[in-house]
Amino acid sequence: MEDSKIVLRDLAVALGVLVLVLAGLFGWLVFGRTGPQFSRVFANPNVPKTSSRLTAEPENETPPAQKPETPEPEDIPRFVVSRHTVVGGESFSLITGMYWDDMFLWPDLWIHNDMISDDPDLIFPDEIVDIYNRLGKGDTYTAREKELILDAYIQVYDKFKALGPEKDGSAWTLLWCGAKYDHNFLNLYAHRIDPKDLAVAQRYIDEEGYLD
Repeated sequence: MEDSKIVLRDLAVALGVLVLVLAGLFGWLVFGRTGPQFSRVFANPNVPKTSSRLTAEPENETPPAQKPETPEPEDIPRFVVSRHTVVGGESFSLITGMYWDDMFLWPDLWIHNDMISDDPDLIFPDEIVDIYNRLGKGDTYTAREKELILDAYIQVYDKFKALGPEKDGSAWTLLWCGAKYDHNFLNLYAHRIDPKDLAVAQRYIDEEGYLD
């Protein structure tokens, strides 16, 4: 009887040890293999960490503003359409009146020709004047055409000033005529015009009006 109790006790102990072993084995399989391996993947410093804040594509992102390009001035080709032989008594204003039907456009013709005299008021018989294609149609001009016409006026004004005080009268009249193509002409080119000449030309405009 006593021996039976001892056998049963040993059997219970063996079963308890077996249960503990099996429980330990189960825990190792579940937590010792799967759990730590799963953790090591994210703890490994060699694996880059990702973040939705860092890698997500921005939504509705406004592209940086592009600096608008400055348009190039309109290209107006100039070419010779005819040639004129000067006769006595003619001037550039008379020639442009004949060919361009506007005698006040003469500075634009003068700057395109190489004449004997540097004085725009003076041409000689038998000189050849190249007649270029006209700017504008009638009294209609684009902004670029007006710019070219006014630039020609300033070039002739510079030439009159280089010739000395005896050409002041021509310079004043020239500035008054230039305002025909843009009433803001004197203001636009005030930095290129002598203040005295500017004042006289403005007086012409105030007293006589614009040559429209």
